[in-house]
Amino acid sequence: MARESDGSAADIPVLAEKRKSQISVLVVTLDVEADMKTIFLLDVDTQRDFMLPGGALYVPGAERIIPKLRRLFDFARKNEVSILSSTDAHVPNDPEFKDFPPHCVRGTEGQRKIDETLLRRPLTIENKPADRNWIETVQKHQQIIVQKQSLDLFTNPAVDKLIRALPPHAFVFGVTTEYCVKLAALGLRKAGVKTVVIGDAIAALGLESGQKAIEEMRRAGADFITTDTLMGVLSA
Repeated sequence: MARESDGSAADIPVLAEKRKSQISVLVVTLDVEADMKTIFLLDVDTQRDFMLPGGALYVPGAERIIPKLRRLFDFARKNEVSILSSTDAHVPNDPEFKDFPPHCVRGTEGQRKIDETLLRRPLTIENKPADRNWIETVQKHQQIIVQKQSLDLFTNPAVDKLIRALPPHAFVFGVTTEYCVKLAALGLRKAGVKTVVIGDAIAALGLESGQKAIEEMRRAGADFITTDTLMGVLSA
């Protein structure tokens, strides 16, 4: 049986987390319209080299969030929610390989997204300037995949304009918490996008570094929510 809080010092972390969850739910409830046109999902780097055991830069335990990812994509597909996906698309000897093992090299099996985070006929935007009508592009393509060659999604020169064409509320998930997820969330907040990170649909390379990243995202104004809570709010 679950122990009820008696208000002791030992309960403070539990109460604080409960309060944070309530704040997140309130934010979502007040801001999200029933037609789903005011939200989009930001799917960060859910690629085989990160997500699956044996991948070149496997994130420990990342495969355990795949059912959450499948659920989020199923919901988006059925409700016509826009999805922005980031993917690493490295070339051999990319500068990033000075800090990390080679991974997600273009054309390799490991660079592919996992099946659970792919819709039919997504649009892929390469890591170079693109002259497009981004509002029209978002309307025509439910999933847009943006390639990058560094940790930060916003290093792709198309992203700033693309973000402005997307809805004003972002729900972020993927890998890794302390690198690409954190930078994506911070970039969204800097761009003025209301940002909610789906806390049980992210995975970190390290426990301590992941927790520090969560704290940094909170300080930047990102809220946190669970998949179950989000689905409950959006389905209400």
